[in-house]
Amino acid sequence: MGAEHFRNWLANRWSDRIRWREPLAHHTSWRVGGPCDLMVFPSLEEDLKEILEEASRAGEQILVMGRGTNLLVRDGGVRGTVINLSRGLQGIEAEETRIKAGAGWPLSRLAGWAARRGLGGLEFAAGIPGTLGGGAKGNAGAFGFSLDRIVRSLKVIDREGREQVLSREQIVYSYRGCSLPTEGIIVEAELTLTPEDPQAIWQRMEEFHRWRRERQPLSRLTAGSVFKNPTGLRAGRIIESLGLKGKSIGGARVSEVHANFIENLGNARASDILELIRLIQERVEKVLGQELELEVQVVGEG
Repeated sequence: MGAEHFRNWLANRWSDRIRWREPLAHHTSWRVGGPCDLMVFPSLEEDLKEILEEASRAGEQILVMGRGTNLLVRDGGVRGTVINLSRGLQGIEAEETRIKAGAGWPLSRLAGWAARRGLGGLEFAAGIPGTLGGGAKGNAGAFGFSLDRIVRSLKVIDREGREQVLSREQIVYSYRGCSLPTEGIIVEAELTLTPEDPQAIWQRMEEFHRWRRERQPLSRLTAGSVFKNPTGLRAGRIIESLGLKGKSIGGARVSEVHANFIENLGNARASDILELIRLIQERVEKVLGQELELEVQVVGEG
């Protein structure tokens, strides 16, 4: 089976869940990015397994995405098939202080779900716009907390559609990342939370929300923090110290609220954002000898 045969199979199998030549700008928080050849929206793990198995046989290029909140897609778009998990994998079950949740759960909504049941430990995720799957892969965190502290296990499906459950001991977490012994797609995470008074949990969540509203450009089109914080430093403060707050290229601008955010002013192209990223990195390295590493993932063709 070749790529064309695979896409025809996909179109016949899930005609109501595919889109041809779909602009990725419609599916990323930056609202930029060219089209993919084909996009499919699986609902269940079984669907995802079948798609991956067939794609592997066909040699089809695959990009898996969630809500597109930490993703920069170049203007030329993405070749192959994009598997969009933003509408699926949202099952959940709880047993005392442990919950198993599908990777498609938005982190903010999951934090609220846990708070209503008196389960603490996810408050920091309130306001993080991504999904549980993406957050678990990128070790999402804020306010001194991160997901690696509460992850108990991850269920992963590899590129051939094979499933494996990885214990916490098998997962090597780092700052804004993790290394898995099996390269694959996270479809479910088991978390260990702490029983607490729901009112106290909600109060902490509101405090975190208030902090974000005051210090981050939440009403703008952004992808969250663009750069990882160097050890012991803050990327936003470094960028601001070099006078780059408010710097713009085309329709992209370094936020005047928080310098580690780049805003799409409404007419930006991915190339504008990339050029601004390169300018910041070059200026920081030239003046301070410091390398700023990207927190966002860049994909696609120029």
